[in-house]
Amino acid sequence: MNILRRELKANRRSLIIWSSILALLSLLMMALYPSFSDSPDKTTELLSLFPEEFLKAFGADKLNMGEPIGWFALETYFMIILFGSMFAAIIGSSMLSKEEDEKTIEFLLAKPVTRNHVVTGKLLALLICLVVFNAVVGIVTFIGFEAFAGDYSRMELLRLIAAPFLAHLCYAGIGFLLSLFLTRRKSTYSVSIGIVLMTYFLGVIADLSEKVEFLRYLSPFYYMDASDIVSDGRINPLYTLILLGVSALAVGATYFLYNRRDITI
Repeated sequence: MNILRRELKANRRSLIIWSSILALLSLLMMALYPSFSDSPDKTTELLSLFPEEFLKAFGADKLNMGEPIGWFALETYFMIILFGSMFAAIIGSSMLSKEEDEKTIEFLLAKPVTRNHVVTGKLLALLICLVVFNAVVGIVTFIGFEAFAGDYSRMELLRLIAAPFLAHLCYAGIGFLLSLFLTRRKSTYSVSIGIVLMTYFLGVIADLSEKVEFLRYLSPFYYMDASDIVSDGRINPLYTLILLGVSALAVGATYFLYNRRDITI
């Protein structure tokens, strides 16, 4: 039985829906850009109505909405990284838990395969889903820029397309680990979305108040902040290693615990 093929087929519909919606949203936002770029004064006037703390929390103090990269970073990037993280966490957390929820775990483990083989097959399927998801959204985003943005830096756009993938990997790894403890598919959805939203708002709250500034380090979104990537002209290597490290630790813990847990049948 090919576990990888089975998982790809099982998650095909979710992958198509999530990637299509976000890709179309990205294309739509870029289609709206020319109308805003034609009236930069109105855009500046609109932003001046918001408090400084609010602009800082969303990176608007470092970005120019009158430029295509700034527009994308402020209006579209957060949707790709936020909703993409939800997709990654949901897919990751359902990979192992659904076998017990659907009562197929006994059939699966009765096959001549090791538990490590099961985990590896599901992990590869998860990685492929994330790569395809980010590739589809990234390609459509690039098409949107070519069609509507005018003059822009392709290298800057490439960094903003690549950065969400690192956050998605982190949430997928966390979700994959959580799937060991969640045996009902409905609970995996609520817990996964809850974790993503909680960490997102931790980052927002940390930017709004210096007293709780330390909370930002608990949010993967902080490490792939669009305004920092644009202003620094790079994706911070240390932050990349942190997110990859969290992902690797979560996957390693999943292998370790799955081989030692009692399976509910």
